[in-house]
Amino acid sequence: MTETAPAAPAGSPGGFPQIQPAEHAPPGLGRFVAALRRLQDLAVSTDSPAWTAAAEHVEEACAMLDGHPAPQGVAPGGRVIGLPGLGHPLLPPWLVTESGPDGVIMDGHFTRAHVGGNNAVHGGMIPLFYDWLFGMVVSGAGCPPTRTAFLHVDYRNITPIDEPLRAEGRISEVEGRKYFVAASMTAADGTLLSEATGLMVRLLPHQP
Repeated sequence: MTETAPAAPAGSPGGFPQIQPAEHAPPGLGRFVAALRRLQDLAVSTDSPAWTAAAEHVEEACAMLDGHPAPQGVAPGGRVIGLPGLGHPLLPPWLVTESGPDGVIMDGHFTRAHVGGNNAVHGGMIPLFYDWLFGMVVSGAGCPPTRTAFLHVDYRNITPIDEPLRAEGRISEVEGRKYFVAASMTAADGTLLSEATGLMVRLLPHQP
């Protein structure tokens, strides 16, 4: 039986940090993360004599940023709703286009860095994406902090790179602390690429 997800109570169960979306992306963050994604693509798709020189440039960038640490929930990377992948370089470049109690819709694509073989998205990248989507689903529904208990993916068709895709997810059932989530991913022509189901469990006060 489907129930309405309860609103999140005040406070942070289990010491779970109160992470809120960043209101604005700092100047240059989107450009920087886009460059990092391009760098990841190039790292697995080129054979250049310039590896040492390129490494020196990357090391210089690390040195520039290393002196400005920020705690979780303060650092903007991974919290900017308006940036692809929330401004997190390891998340694929998808955007949340709709979010609310009835579910979440995301649009985006995968790139060369996500390839497993023959220009198809690596099977392990798909669960990573769905775990992120499930988190956005429970967050959009106003649920208290949760952890993933299980995640199951059915691969229906090959997921391509560099093509526009759409994913939709929603809470399908609520049983006490358990939030069951269902989601799917489709190509631009409507072809079903994969489906996923999962269980998100609300944390108890003592759980991290």
